Amino acid sequence: MLLVLGLLACASRGQHAALGWSLGGEAHVFFAGDRFARDFYRHLTGSAHLTDSLGRRSLVPVQLRRGRPAQVFSASGSTPATLTLVRFHAPRTCGYDGLVTELVLAFSPARGGSQHTPPSHKPVVAMLTEMTFTGGAGAVQPALSRQDALDLLNRVVRRATGEVPLLRPLVLDADQAADAGEVVPLGWSYGVGFRARALTSRGDTMLVSGVASTDRELRRLRWVTRPREIRLTGGMIPRATSGVRYSLRGSVAGNGVLVLVDEIADVSAGDSRATAIDVESRNIIAAQPLALRCP
Repeated sequence: MLLVLGLLACASRGQHAALGWSLGGEAHVFFAGDRFARDFYRHLTGSAHLTDSLGRRSLVPVQLRRGRPAQVFSASGSTPATLTLVRFHAPRTCGYDGLVTELVLAFSPARGGSQHTPPSHKPVVAMLTEMTFTGGAGAVQPALSRQDALDLLNRVVRRATGEVPLLRPLVLDADQAADAGEVVPLGWSYGVGFRARALTSRGDTMLVSGVASTDRELRRLRWVTRPREIRLTGGMIPRATSGVRYSLRGSVAGNGVLVLVDEIADVSAGDSRATAIDVESRNIIAAQPLALRCP
């Protein structure tokens, strides 16, 4: 188990958890990367020939004889699970150029507590660990009315942009590329993501994007991802720009709160990724290519 944890910790610059989805009584989470796939395959099978096997077929499954304990976090809280199956996907079969490792985790029966199994087709974050528990999500702020959410969104954006006027009024829409944002209830606060176009004193247009956690009065505002400014040319992001915009997709809860944030790189779409960020530390604990889709 220590070797598995070590592999997870080295999977992607300190990444030690995996993102994915719930599906019935199990969760499917994914790592994108050749090194992790080869090392994990060698650990499970003793073989160094994963690439050769995937050259003959697009998928190599490995059934675990003894399940490995894991923990799955969702908006419902956390629940114990067991790693039962690992699928290794060949390059370019999951919308990604390299190898993809899929971990299949079966939810375990509740032990001395309520079960917080996520509904199907909900985002989850999973971690392999020697300790499993069924802790709940804890107190969660009530959802705001649409008008209150818009008001909070605008006040957070004003904190980010100062007195710079916005090009368009903001709307609540996680899929809209600009002039939009979202508000998500968290444990003690609200998560606020935004993509706002603003006019500078020189008449230039810039896109300001970030993610914050805050109470309704903005007394405890913290930047989960600090606001980033991208100067626009003709209303578009210049090709030489490497900036990203952020879209807040939700949250999962366990010991703390993780927010799910899409980092969208418009100029180089292949660099876009889905991330899970620890609100307290602001560390990215899991990430994967945004276009990752395995058959």
